[in-house]
Amino acid sequence: MHIVEFCGHFEVSMIQFIYSLTEDVNEKIKKRKLFYKEQIIRYIQKQIDLFFMKYTFKKALLQSYKNDVYNTIMFKLNNILKENHILQCI
Repeated sequence: MHIVEFCGHFEVSMIQFIYSLTEDVNEKIKKRKLFYKEQIIRYIQKQIDLFFMKYTFKKALLQSYKNDVYNTIMFKLNNILKENHILQCI
């Protein structure tokens, strides 16, 4: 049994999106293209909005998916943000 058969196509594409966006943000942080926390957050939210644009879900379900993806990405990036001394406005 493959993961696509177990989870479904949408869930697999969402997991792939989470990993690819996390790697993309990590590379941009290392290259110093993203260096403010607010800048990183805006970039992530914009990419999430673009990803979910092609799906037609009810508004509540869509917001729930977006929130889960955002929280997962930020959890994975939390250590990276600390290691690279990302600037943050107070």
